[in-house]
Amino acid sequence: MHKVLMTAAAVAMLAMPTLAQDADDQKPAPSKNTVSEKKADDQKAAEAPKSPGPQPTSNIRVDLKIVDQRGEGVALSKTMSMTVTDGAYGRLRTTGDVRTPMGSRPVILNVDANPRIMRDGKVNVMLSIEYRPIAAEAETEKSTTPGLNESITVLLEDGKSTVISQSADPATDRKVQVEAKVTIIR
Repeated sequence: MHKVLMTAAAVAMLAMPTLAQDADDQKPAPSKNTVSEKKADDQKAAEAPKSPGPQPTSNIRVDLKIVDQRGEGVALSKTMSMTVTDGAYGRLRTTGDVRTPMGSRPVILNVDANPRIMRDGKVNVMLSIEYRPIAAEAETEKSTTPGLNESITVLLEDGKSTVISQSADPATDRKVQVEAKVTIIR
C-alpha cells in the first residue's frame, strides 16, 4: 500500500506543471499595445500637476528703518515697508540722481526680503540692503559716495523692532544703523 501511495504522489507531482501550463494558456495574450499603453499612462502621470506643498496662510509686513548719523549733526532716517506672502520674495528699488559740485551722483535705497514664519512663531527673514545716500558736506565725502551694502538673515519676533546691524564709515565718523520689524498679518 505504501508503494501505491508513493506512486500516486509521484504522478500528481508530475502532472502539476502540466496543469499550471494549461492555466497559463487560458489567460488572454497581452495585446501589442500594452507596453505603449503603460508608457502613455506613465507620461500622463508625469505631466499631471503636482499637488502643491503647504500653501502660505499669512502675509508678513517687513519694516526697515535706516538711521544715518554723521558726527554731531541731525541723524537722517529712511524707512521702507513691504508686505510679502510667507515664504515669498519682496523687492523694493528706489533710485535717483542728485547734482553735486563734482557732478551727478546716484542715490540708492534697495531692499530685498524673504520672510518665512517658523514653527515657534518667529519670522526668519533674509534681507539684502543697498543704501547710498546724498553725500554730506564733510571734505571726506565730497570725493566719495558713502554706501552700505548688507545681506543678513535674522530671526525676528512679531511686532518687535530689532537693531539688526550697525556699521561705521571707514573714512568718516558716520554711523549707519538698520532696524527691522516684522508684523504677521493673518
